[in-house]
Amino acid sequence: MAGLRAGLIGCGGRGRAHAQGYAQTDEVDLVACADVNPEATQGVMRRFGASTAYDDYRTMLAKEALDVVSVCLWPKLHLDAILACAEAGVKLINAEKPMAPTYGESVRMHAACEQAGILLTFSHQRRFLAEFIKARDLARDGAIGRLTRLEGYCSNLFDWGTHWFDMLFFYNDQTPVEWVMGQIDVAEEKSVFGAFLETNGLSFFRYENGASGMLVTGEDHGGGCANRLIGTEGTIEVHGGGAPVRIWRLGQTGWETPDLSDMPAKGGETVRYIQDSVAALREGYEPELSSRKALMATELIFATYESARRRARVWLPLAIDDSPLLSMLDSGDLTIPDYPARLSAAEAQANFELLFNGQNLSGWKPEGTANAWTVEQGFLTCTGRGEGVLRTEQTYGDFALRLDYRLSPAGRSAVRLWGDGRQTDARTSIAIPLADDRNAPLGTASTGALLDVAAPTLHAGRKAGTWNGMEIVSRQSTLQVSLNGKQVLDCDLSRTPVAVAPESAIALENAGARVQFRNVRVKRLA
Repeated sequence: MAGLRAGLIGCGGRGRAHAQGYAQTDEVDLVACADVNPEATQGVMRRFGASTAYDDYRTMLAKEALDVVSVCLWPKLHLDAILACAEAGVKLINAEKPMAPTYGESVRMHAACEQAGILLTFSHQRRFLAEFIKARDLARDGAIGRLTRLEGYCSNLFDWGTHWFDMLFFYNDQTPVEWVMGQIDVAEEKSVFGAFLETNGLSFFRYENGASGMLVTGEDHGGGCANRLIGTEGTIEVHGGGAPVRIWRLGQTGWETPDLSDMPAKGGETVRYIQDSVAALREGYEPELSSRKALMATELIFATYESARRRARVWLPLAIDDSPLLSMLDSGDLTIPDYPARLSAAEAQANFELLFNGQNLSGWKPEGTANAWTVEQGFLTCTGRGEGVLRTEQTYGDFALRLDYRLSPAGRSAVRLWGDGRQTDARTSIAIPLADDRNAPLGTASTGALLDVAAPTLHAGRKAGTWNGMEIVSRQSTLQVSLNGKQVLDCDLSRTPVAVAPESAIALENAGARVQFRNVRVKRLA
């Protein structure tokens, strides 16, 4: 096949990953790119040699006579872009996952390309990663006997769950599913790439070969691993116990970690995806990440939502067009309650007390811009207007403080300890920064630091828009900070210019950015 002309729609991080794939694929030239952001297209042109940039992908499709196009847009934009590529005569369309915000759109894209003889793929690129291939190969070779159950654990059914549903099909040789039974909870407004997500979900399903599958989602899914394969003669875990993949065979007394040296190197999975799709076009076989396979995973997402809507088991094939999750929210059949302020049983027994009641600012006093602080859906919210802090009316000596926080992109805040309940000088008013800084160098202004005095030992924060859990233990001579279960600071204050006041108010900082807090609780230490 002569040189293929490739184009790129969407020049963000995933778009650049696709461009890297074309750069490393013989017989493909990336000749054009399209994005509403001119800086993004200019970056692709400089790095990958695309000769022409467009701010409208329809213009690019009309002018460039492209053979291959990558669609790296938000899911709600996939349908129009993929149908436009098909109408323009593109032979191969490589798209980002998830497929679409509704099941009907997903089916329509797949059917349109299939009828037109166009190869359509979706980027479930984990099929090209070493640990997943090794787990599949071990199962296929009978290392754990006959597969009886496949499990996945992740944050949500749609954006991440599409990967895990796909991987469970991967391990089970793409065996179709007969029925799905599921339930979902929406405890707060949560979205990724413009797609609304459930906060917790459970999907249980049965394959035609008799194996069962289960996907558990939410921040507290508690799986202990990413994927688990259970057979009649053992268990395989992917990302369990700190290992990429591990196996416990019948008769063994512990976990075995298989050798991955014969597997593909980490980091090139998207390149291998692009190369496989181009080879499939050239040689006439089904690509590993075909839309047929992607649709099987997508069907499980929406069948789980549909089971929650029907309150019943759903037999496949699925015959709906909408997203039951979105439809239930629109109709009011599913509502988002205020987040409950509560202590766990263990915390109540340990004499923790709630500092924020989830309803109002009782027990707190603003210093600075008073109207910047409010309560939204049970979350203590700083709008980012003005400046100042919100501090407790009570003061505390030695204490343990626990809270969850969620920052806006590039946002900042801090937890401050104010001597005598008011701001004094730097020696008795100390700060522990909260920042969207996962990719920045560690320093004394990093998340979990003792501001301007001591840097944290590691980055343990999650990306903006995601909840983080922090614990601060303050004593007269020590300050300890843990973030998402990892200790990041253990500071002997006697070796610093800082001294915690005998009694300090606890304050949350308004640093000019939107930030939310929940589960704010404290325990006075003897």
